[in-house]
Amino acid sequence: MTVGASTNDRTYEATVTLTDGTDTLELDGASITAGYTADVVLAADYGDGLCLTPFPAGTFSGQIVVCERGAIARVTKSYNVQQGGAGGMILYNPVLQGLSTDPHYVPSIHIENDAGAALLDFMATHTGVVGTLSGGVEAAGQGDVMAAFSSRGGPGQSLGISKPDITAPGVQILAGNTPLGVWQGDGGMGPYGEWFQAIGGTSMSSPHIAGSAALLKALHPDWTPGQIKSALMTTAWDDVVKEDGETPADPFDYGSGRVDLNKAGNPGLTISATGQDFLDHETDLWNANYPSLYVPVMPGRITVQRTVHSELSGRSWWRLSVDSPDDVHVYVPRWIRVPGNGDKTFNITVDARDVPMDEVRHATLYLKRGHKTVRFPITIVRRQPVVTLEQNCDPASFARGETTDCTITIANNSFDEATVSLVDFLPWRLRLVSGSVVGADEHWRRWLSYEGTLAGAAPPEVTVDAGFAPYGYLPLSSIGAPPNVTHSDESCTNFSANFVYAGETYSAIGMVSNGYAVVGGCTGNDDISYINQVLPDPGPPNNVLAPFWTDLNPSVGGNYYAYSIGDGVNNWMVLEWEDAPNYGDGLPNSFQIWVG
Repeated sequence: MTVGASTNDRTYEATVTLTDGTDTLELDGASITAGYTADVVLAADYGDGLCLTPFPAGTFSGQIVVCERGAIARVTKSYNVQQGGAGGMILYNPVLQGLSTDPHYVPSIHIENDAGAALLDFMATHTGVVGTLSGGVEAAGQGDVMAAFSSRGGPGQSLGISKPDITAPGVQILAGNTPLGVWQGDGGMGPYGEWFQAIGGTSMSSPHIAGSAALLKALHPDWTPGQIKSALMTTAWDDVVKEDGETPADPFDYGSGRVDLNKAGNPGLTISATGQDFLDHETDLWNANYPSLYVPVMPGRITVQRTVHSELSGRSWWRLSVDSPDDVHVYVPRWIRVPGNGDKTFNITVDARDVPMDEVRHATLYLKRGHKTVRFPITIVRRQPVVTLEQNCDPASFARGETTDCTITIANNSFDEATVSLVDFLPWRLRLVSGSVVGADEHWRRWLSYEGTLAGAAPPEVTVDAGFAPYGYLPLSSIGAPPNVTHSDESCTNFSANFVYAGETYSAIGMVSNGYAVVGGCTGNDDISYINQVLPDPGPPNNVLAPFWTDLNPSVGGNYYAYSIGDGVNNWMVLEWEDAPNYGDGLPNSFQIWVG
């Protein structure tokens, strides 16, 4: 079960007050540390605005140091300023990211990006600024706000089940903590901590769901994992907002909603799939008996089935209704009757023909009986499937008694065989000319049909010249080239380059932070992924050159180059990742792509 993170209605708040003579600025933030008053200085004025490394001893003399969030752990920043002699820290977000109550090494406050901008402006226009950190206090907060750090689903998901499944409180959660000091990267031992901490993360929200599942198992010992999952998902609270605190969230944010244990123990119905169900529908998981519906490639109209199981002892009637956008029509029975402790299967038909291509739509199916409501999220991504259908008639308009010649073309653009079933009805008052249908079966001069198997698309044969790179691995720094590519953790930079690849001529190539290049250049976020593929794969990113496709983190180190070089006879476009660190263990990797 995949879990997002959202807020609860209890928070730990703090303020920082900046003073210069009669001018003051008070900013709100989050903290669980003590209060503190001292002069305020910017870490950027000491050459390290992100506070990435320990400041030399004596750099500060008790001041409150302002650090920008990013690149390394938040708590490590407070350790780094403490090593330089700071007495406190103000940590600000450069963009909207949410606030965390970390157990910092010095009294600290974490402020949002708008407060950070106001702070920097005040510091730029005043001198001798004194700051007062109020210290953290418990307060009522806005619950059911998605955390900025919570991973989202999106239209790039291709498996047929959307994630996350559910959300749970994962911000400022009281949790156990080792009181032992933490060994620091510079060889020193950090100070001893507390027995408890108030921290955030999906590592805080997922235990809420694990505990919720354990409670349901204790309440219903005979329930399967699928029934427990269904009960948690279909009874979840969906009045959740995005991280801005205002915009309504959607299933890509919270799945089915925020867990609600007041209802999960008695859902009335469950929708659960077996392991065999997942295996049988490995390539079309939207047909598995899952307690939500996600169609990653919606051609226009689709019908799926779901089987509900009654958790009630007696027969029950359930009323079905749908809340959907105007351009999506969902058809379900108005009522279903489910036998006590029995099953009922029904159809769900989704018609999204009016949705523009590449757009996403969310809808919700409700099954209601008295005070019980089972919620079933529906999400579709309007896309052309790998098997495309095109119809043309020439002429498109013709007079009564005249004829037109029509062609229906079905193309399989995948690498696998596709079983196709086609039915096409003529418009009212038109008739087929007897014997004119080629490649399909004619029925009563009113409609035609085709069933068959289309072979998969044959990939082009790519020939590789014998030999090796012209100069082996040639560090571009060795010929005086400075790094000229700036990568973040997940990024792509396009460069002009004229070359022929797989029989096609290209004028651009995209260098991706995660160790591969996109021939033709990146066109969107779908071209950037830290998860490598088994090639060939029809899913994006596509048309890739992947010497070392893995989860790299250039935002914390390494040098990156993209240069056109030549030897007087030949020219090459060279992309180089030099000492690119792995995300996680930080081990460096160096490699190149030569395109000539």
